[in-house]
Amino acid sequence: MTIKILKPGLFTTIQDEGRYGYEDAGFSTSGAMDIFSYQLGTCLLEKDKSPALEMTMIGPTVQFLVPNTFVITGAKFNAKLNGEPVQPQTVTYVSKGDVLEVGAATEGIRGYLNFGKALDATYIADSYATHTRSKIGGFKGRTLQKGDIIPSKNEALNHDLIGRTTDFETILTRTSNVIRVMAGPQFDKFSKESHEMLSRDTYKVTESSDRMGYRLKGNQVPPIESADIISEPVALGSIQVPNDGNPIILMNDKQTVGGYTKIATVIKADLPKVAQIKPGEEIKFEWVTVEEATEVYKGMLQRFSEVKHALKRTPKRDITGIRHTAKKINQVIERDIEL
Repeated sequence: MTIKILKPGLFTTIQDEGRYGYEDAGFSTSGAMDIFSYQLGTCLLEKDKSPALEMTMIGPTVQFLVPNTFVITGAKFNAKLNGEPVQPQTVTYVSKGDVLEVGAATEGIRGYLNFGKALDATYIADSYATHTRSKIGGFKGRTLQKGDIIPSKNEALNHDLIGRTTDFETILTRTSNVIRVMAGPQFDKFSKESHEMLSRDTYKVTESSDRMGYRLKGNQVPPIESADIISEPVALGSIQVPNDGNPIILMNDKQTVGGYTKIATVIKADLPKVAQIKPGEEIKFEWVTVEEATEVYKGMLQRFSEVKHALKRTPKRDITGIRHTAKKINQVIERDIEL
């Protein structure tokens, strides 16, 4: 066994990069909502596509039942390990019995807790991702609950990674809530006025938003005729508009097909940004072309690739994040170097 959930947090599930290639069989992709924050954690721990805890607004309190390492990425939390502050985006070592209290997010809404000794979660259709509506993947296909004990894989820890850190600026450094969108499959089913209104006005994220969809409230943009269409496959980030005219951004736990008109699609590069916007905050849309969306995404992939290469070539170490015994060793080494 590896971890015990003392407090589950608000909505904590096990996620990875997602379940792709099975939508024709009715499987939702699921996976980490802020994919770049999740991948940053896997890069720091050199754990490709490993299961992580996705934490929403309030993170869990976790007790480690075996020695391990972990890293927190994504939303900012005032996390504490045995009462001491934890540095974000830093590989931290824990001993048996240590308690990590993640607490409430202070910036953003979704964070990721990756482990050096990976969780042994349920693997379905090439993914560990939890989809709570169909009750598959992760841990019993549900959100984590108090008292859950989740096993880890039988693998060795890489102690050389302890203290490894990065100052990579995640999506949380956004200066605005402007979300770029492309024309959707039923773009022509909406009036020119609706097209202009979608990008001119702001929309509030409602409290009923979740991993399936972000429900927005603002000036309505109903289609010219009925919103009902023959059901067809829907893409991640599709902005679906039912008859009431209130847009819904379809997110990771979306259905695989839908029967409502779709005025636009959020570009892939901005989906992590949407995932970090809280209920009550406002979104403003900006129209872009497919070519512009492609270039933005290529640029994001390039920057992230540079971060991964930098971690391998010149890894940074955060001495303050290392446990007391390791600190003493570093002090001895530094003193010997001076001599």
